[in-house]
Amino acid sequence: VGYTATGTRARPGTLAADPAIFPYGTVIYVPGYGYGRVEDCGGEIKGYKIDVFFRHHRQAQQWGRVRRETIVWFPLRTARPLRR
Repeated sequence: VGYTATGTRARPGTLAADPAIFPYGTVIYVPGYGYGRVEDCGGEIKGYKIDVFFRHHRQAQQWGRVRRETIVWFPLRTARPLRR
């Protein structure tokens, strides 16, 4: 198990997504999987697709490729200080 693009260790609940659509820190509820946080990106993950983490390859194979309606909570953006 490796580290994500944000420097965290990949674990259940770790999601990979296109950061242009789902910025790091976005929380997504996936029915049948649970809650996860976007902490990684992938070369093949573009647009409105996410990759969910499983500890074992067999679990990922059993899950397969599925379409699910999800609930998304985007992270709050911090205000940038005004330049003077």
